[in-house]
Amino acid sequence: MSAQASEPARHSRPLRIVVVGGGIAGLTAAHRLLELADECGRTLEISLLEAGDRLGGTIETREFDGYLVEAGPDSFITQKPAAGADASGSEATGSEAIDLCRALGLAERLIPTDDRFRRSLVLRRGRPVPVPEGFLLLSPARIWPVLRSPIFSLRGKLRMAAECFLPRRREAGDESLGSFVRRRFGNEALQRLVQPLVG
Repeated sequence: MSAQASEPARHSRPLRIVVVGGGIAGLTAAHRLLELADECGRTLEISLLEAGDRLGGTIETREFDGYLVEAGPDSFITQKPAAGADASGSEATGSEAIDLCRALGLAERLIPTDDRFRRSLVLRRGRPVPVPEGFLLLSPARIWPVLRSPIFSLRGKLRMAAECFLPRRREAGDESLGSFVRRRFGNEALQRLVQPLVG
């Protein structure tokens, strides 16, 4: 009886939570905590701790010589290849980032990419070289553009072509992206293409 009587009193006290870091992860965590508290009818006291002089972490837009320049990430992926489709046959998928933008009332401010300039480039010998067509999300959907690309040497192309003959990994547990790419496609693919794209 006494435990039941104390239950409303316990929930009436604000729940105190400290979020460390005011980057996108910390801000999103604080926002989600407020959503959950509202759903449960709880009151929260959230303290957000940030060492820097601004919120947003690596996400920042600066003005430089009359241009807007993204100092951090300026985009997020909203598409992935459909099963058996190449880069031109991708289908839209749900995105937590878009859901967050909608919840914050920012969906109307999202700017889609311009299909005329929708490509990625990597530096090879000091010159920008287009990423091979069909190479989407670190997975080559079309082999011939990859084999014709000047990004790779003949030896590197032969190593990537041998990927389909390699056995599956037998070890259990997690594997880093670098280890996976090196094991399946070779060190050249990792250094010349995957690392620059991930970076």
